Amino acid sequence: MSAAHTVPAMEPALFNPQTGRLDAARIAREFNVPVAIIAEAIGRKAPGVRKSPDASSLQGELRRLYRIWVALVDLYAGDKTNARIFLNAPNRSLENHAPIEFIENGDLAPLELFVEAMSTRQPV
Repeated sequence: MSAAHTVPAMEPALFNPQTGRLDAARIAREFNVPVAIIAEAIGRKAPGVRKSPDASSLQGELRRLYRIWVALVDLYAGDKTNARIFLNAPNRSLENHAPIEFIENGDLAPLELFVEAMSTRQPV
């Protein structure tokens, strides 16, 4: 299987080991942002997300953030520091917005498309 067709590694640190579900607080730690940012990204209120960060009702939207994070870490050969730098650096392909701005604004679709294009080595 060529490198372009490999499946990105799982990120077990993003899952609650007791429930096996994605955990918003753990995702926030990996992205190095407050839980309130993750709540905004998934269209939820921060107090509810803080209270039940791995609620089954959050899983669909948390999966979107998970896929973005895993793809970025994979693109940076497992280097989470460089993945975080990428998230926070303005990017010409995103009209000089930092990718984290899309997360902060709850506008994940453009970032998902951008990361997908990078992962499949398509021009953006």
